[in-house]
Amino acid sequence: MISLRQSIFGLVVAIAFLSLASVSFAGCARDAYNKACSSCSFDSNGKIDKSCQQGMQSSGTACVSAGYPIMSTQYAAGKCPQVDTCAADLQACTAQYGSGDDKADCQEGSVGVCYSSADECIKKAAIKCGEIENSCPGSSTAFVLLFAGFAFVKLRK
Repeated sequence: MISLRQSIFGLVVAIAFLSLASVSFAGCARDAYNKACSSCSFDSNGKIDKSCQQGMQSSGTACVSAGYPIMSTQYAAGKCPQVDTCAADLQACTAQYGSGDDKADCQEGSVGVCYSSADECIKKAAIKCGEIENSCPGSSTAFVLLFAGFAFVKLRK
């Protein structure tokens, strides 16, 4: 029989996994930008290392593709122009708020807002492009993890 302590532990683990799963794809662009700011080097003029930045951008794109597979497939087939709109909006926003000094922009934060907006734009584009809007993001993953957590608790007894 499972003790009350084990049940509470299992519930806490399940809630933690559910919370993590629900935000896993929420900020691909913003996370990639933040990682570029913290991981890439800058020259004496504050310009970011372009190859490093492109690597981080690629990881952001991979994150979006993994998070929105239907939209990604539709976009690859030329059937989701909303993604191009989001990319153009991001480019216009960074041009407007960027100072030309990438290092200063990373520290100041205004350009980061552009990437957060891009994440919201992509989410809306995904829904318009056939992605199923999930009122409980990450729920299928969370349920698998929930059952794994309960199995773990049961096996520990």
